[in-house]
Amino acid sequence: MDAILNNQDLLMILPTGGGKSLVFQLPTMMMQGITIVVSPLIALMQDQVAALQAQEINAQMISSAQSFEDVQAIMQGALLGEVKFLYLSPERLNNGSTLNFLHQLNINFFVIDEAHCISQWGHEFRDDYRALGQLKKNFPNTSIAAFTATSTDNVTDDIIRELQLSHPILLKGKVFRKNIFISAQRRISNGQAQLKNFLLRHENESGIIYVSSRKKTEELSSFLNQSGYSSLPYHAGLPQHVREQNFKIFVNDKVNIMVATIAFGMGIDKSDIRFVVHMSLPKSQENYYQEIGRAGRDGEDSEVLLLFNAGDIAQHKRFLSDITNEEYKAHLDAKIDKIYKYATGEICFHKQLAEYFNDTLDACKDRCDNCLSSDDKRQDITKESQMILSTIYKTDQGFGKNYIIDILRGSSEQKILANGADKLSVYGIGLELSKKEWFVIVERLLELNILTLGEYSVLKLTNDAIAVLKSQKLVDIKSSRLQINVKEKVVKRAEEFAYDEELFEELRQKRSELASEMGVPAYIIFSDKTLKHLANDKPHDKVSMLEVNGVGEKKYQQFGEEFLAVIND
Repeated sequence: MDAILNNQDLLMILPTGGGKSLVFQLPTMMMQGITIVVSPLIALMQDQVAALQAQEINAQMISSAQSFEDVQAIMQGALLGEVKFLYLSPERLNNGSTLNFLHQLNINFFVIDEAHCISQWGHEFRDDYRALGQLKKNFPNTSIAAFTATSTDNVTDDIIRELQLSHPILLKGKVFRKNIFISAQRRISNGQAQLKNFLLRHENESGIIYVSSRKKTEELSSFLNQSGYSSLPYHAGLPQHVREQNFKIFVNDKVNIMVATIAFGMGIDKSDIRFVVHMSLPKSQENYYQEIGRAGRDGEDSEVLLLFNAGDIAQHKRFLSDITNEEYKAHLDAKIDKIYKYATGEICFHKQLAEYFNDTLDACKDRCDNCLSSDDKRQDITKESQMILSTIYKTDQGFGKNYIIDILRGSSEQKILANGADKLSVYGIGLELSKKEWFVIVERLLELNILTLGEYSVLKLTNDAIAVLKSQKLVDIKSSRLQINVKEKVVKRAEEFAYDEELFEELRQKRSELASEMGVPAYIIFSDKTLKHLANDKPHDKVSMLEVNGVGEKKYQQFGEEFLAVIND
């Protein structure tokens, strides 16, 4: 407020609900003249204008939704000095006739709301925001106050540069919103059952549900209404009068739930939203943070849920194919990878968000699923990790996760066979796990920086990978992240047949000796499952051994005689 009153340029980065509007509205009331507020969202402009008018403050907005006569009346009132706040869209502001009109007003300062829209490196980039850099040229002696809830350091630099702010005061609030509880779950089917379970905790409370398409807004809203909830859809494909009507009904608490597309910004300044649900993965952490920021603006406890699956990331990346600027495409691609890593990781969700926006937070203690379940049962996946790392190594670190997992699961895909991958010692050693389980383990290795993604999403080994391969570093995971608990599944299958436990231990000892001599992980020779089958079937020659589950011609040539000797002894 002091910066504005002293006619200084300002950039304020403050979470949704932190009080950005107050920061510019109160100084306006203490100053002569009119404040011009630039906002990208009609809904947000309508809401703020209505709130100011309710306080008997003359605020107006000019938008394409108004008649020529209404616009002329507002402009006349501004020229007469009767209007304290005039809200405009960036498109309107960049119009030559609008600029001529503004030069006739006594403007105390400009407000640029949702200032992140000016940067192509952020999210919700809009070309018309770029043109706002001309404000300083047209009004060199009028200060600018820019506001946003989300801004990385790169975006912050971009805002200051593009708006040509002069030695601005930079004020940045903490990213952490302690009244919001964050959780994320893998989406099962269309996620409707998970959503209904979540809504049981929020009966008769206001909330927003974000979906990925216009069609899904209609379908989900219909489903909720049939399930006994009150909801409305909100997306860009609806007629404008319907959007405005639905907006008013929701804000006035006539319905509890608004189902909206992620692509169409809501901008609803409604303080008592108790929950926000994403039915699919947002495009970036900026989008996500903006959208969950709609919850709990009143400071009361609120909850947000993110439902996702691997298909979401593929869908987002398909939309990148039309982008010709390779640098920009790579930038957006990285954002998609980061939000997926965010959703699948075990690190505190609030901490991840803080770090993304160049802030710091040790942990939220108990305000997210990851921290609340940090003591959950964990599972050792060192052996499975070694399988993945060995396969990546043996294929010269030249392939993505699908190809690697196909080798582990013994796929007969043409590419696998054409490359001779079926001749590798690791081929087919991972049949005990489903493809989905292998994907989760790869995600864990990426999260721990044991693996990194190279160009074209090729999996690369890090120095930590070597330590894991040598069993110098162990890897574990929350059991709940694997849809089927690996160890429990192995035990269950092992119980389907009785095996000689003493012989099994002898075979394990032989496997360990051979692995030490060859300098390879033990599973490369035979899996535990195969050893149990050997201890059960007790083959006595080559023919009977080749009938054992997990023993092929190549494995027999390498190790068969030595294991037969143990069994026959």
